[in-house]
Amino acid sequence: MKGLGALLLLVQLLSCKAVPLGPFHPLHPRVIDCDDPESEEAAAIALDYINTHNLHGYKYALNSIEKIKVLPRRPNGEIFVLELDLLETVCHIVNPLPVENCTVRPLTDYVVEGDCDVKLLKLEGSFSVLSTKCHSAPDSAEDIAQKCPDCPIFTPLNDTRVITAVDLALAQYNGGQDGAYFKLLEIGRAQIQHFPDIVIVEFAVVATNCSAKDAQDHVDDCQLLAKDLAQFGFCNAEVLTKNNITVSCTIYEHQPGVTHHHLTQDHLGGQLPTVVQGFKHHDLRHSHHGSVHVTSESSSAEAPVGLTQAIPVVKRDVGAVVDPAIPAPPVGPGPKLPVCPGRIRHFQV
Repeated sequence: MKGLGALLLLVQLLSCKAVPLGPFHPLHPRVIDCDDPESEEAAAIALDYINTHNLHGYKYALNSIEKIKVLPRRPNGEIFVLELDLLETVCHIVNPLPVENCTVRPLTDYVVEGDCDVKLLKLEGSFSVLSTKCHSAPDSAEDIAQKCPDCPIFTPLNDTRVITAVDLALAQYNGGQDGAYFKLLEIGRAQIQHFPDIVIVEFAVVATNCSAKDAQDHVDDCQLLAKDLAQFGFCNAEVLTKNNITVSCTIYEHQPGVTHHHLTQDHLGGQLPTVVQGFKHHDLRHSHHGSVHVTSESSSAEAPVGLTQAIPVVKRDVGAVVDPAIPAPPVGPGPKLPVCPGRIRHFQV
């Protein structure tokens, strides 16, 4: 009986016909130029996200799109991978002005350049940010000296001369006006001009529930305004001595829903966060690193392009007959390469 069963199984196997596999259609990247309108749209969405989620320092403007890749995503949509070159503007993050209206710092003012790798999902015509990874660095002192030998030197934010200058400047501002009493929120940048030594500082402030006059008698009782009344400002000052101070502040109208909670709760009064201790600028790295957690997408949902199905490799002898059913490889100049990097909007650093 065993022999009969084996014979029947063998007959069934021999009678089976092989089912031909359909042609393999691997996914391929879509070629797109760095200055294509679609690239510009993706970069604009990425820049808005970067500035909205920047926790310290200044807003950044787009300088150029360095690279772009568009990868198909299964079951639908596309993944856009961009490398962006950014430049720091004069607008601090508490400034409500749209970044499009913010001035990029000139080459003689210690330009800070940002580099960001951004991944976005385009689904049904709309972009959403999946991840960002950024870093920023100021122009070197040597380059500044070549462009502007007499320009002030970039100075660490926690330098005692800087902190003293900010305290003196803010005290003078509060003492010279009748409005709300303001507390220091964050030191943005600092430079020292030698011969004579002038400390040049920029800093953000926040309003309290005290008037400047009332604060003279009980400053320790002054508290920040409630969240629905929060008000911020930004100051520029030059301090030669405690009796020779020039300070000007711009106080912004209340912005509903804007509280800058991480600044008002964690760093109020000029207490610099650990990440900037001893540094000369607020590095974007500390605000943008890793995946975006608010999205439901994950890297596991992204299909590796061209690797979703193994392609068998068949070795041929040199003298083997070519199967006419297999199409010959295309002859021509090859695939189109994207035109990158894109145009420079401001200047090359």
